[in-house]
Amino acid sequence: MDIVVGNKEFLYKALEREFESTLIKELIPGVLHNFANPLNGIMGRSKLLQRRMEDYFHKVEDHCPDFVREIADDQDKLSKDVKSICSESDRFFYMFQDLASKFYAITDKRAGQINVTNLIRNELRFLEFYLDFKHEIKKDIKLKNDLPCIYGIQAGYSLCFSALLRNSMFRMKKSEKKELSIVTDYRDGEIAVVIRDTGEKIDVDAASAVEEGFLPPGGCFMTSLSSVQLLLNEYHATCTFESEPEWNRITVKFPGGGKTSPGE
Repeated sequence: MDIVVGNKEFLYKALEREFESTLIKELIPGVLHNFANPLNGIMGRSKLLQRRMEDYFHKVEDHCPDFVREIADDQDKLSKDVKSICSESDRFFYMFQDLASKFYAITDKRAGQINVTNLIRNELRFLEFYLDFKHEIKKDIKLKNDLPCIYGIQAGYSLCFSALLRNSMFRMKKSEKKELSIVTDYRDGEIAVVIRDTGEKIDVDAASAVEEGFLPPGGCFMTSLSSVQLLLNEYHATCTFESEPEWNRITVKFPGGGKTSPGE
């Protein structure tokens, strides 16, 4: 049987899409599950090692105080090394949790009560994996802890805020001034999330396609903003875009403490 040789790029993309089709729902959860057990083992054993080492040196000091004084410098270095191992394993565990929380969030399609502040904090911690976001962007984050919960689907809200924040991040790539501000507030029965950035100006008309009911033919940035706006409308929330002289402003508003199910 003859094999028809087609466009290599087309074939590559087809296989790439096939691989990516299982990435989020099957591969990543399996990877996280397989990492969790050894990570928990490392954390537990490192802390156990620290306690046992301290107990050992205390016993040696009780029986051989002169010897302990002779090895004081070595003991101090060893204690610092073990403490550093414990600290770094804890830090790795928290990064692992941030990564796991994001992938669990975007696959959780159950409707329920959602804490907006926790949602945004999780998104910001996940964005720290983008080195540009972590090291180059100055952030001013002011999130209220006493906001009422909103009702909705975790996966949808996670994807929406992820798209908004990544959009801001990518638009700031070529800006000399890279600043991001996120503020939450609750007034007149509404929760407001205001995202401001100093990136490339938002094409407000292209980004706002809700009234027309279709996605614009522009670049992927504008399409993602329109997709966010349309999906949030389905969740009975609003998303507006403004382009100011030095800032872009994105405002998301939710009915606070509402019990309305998305799509109803």
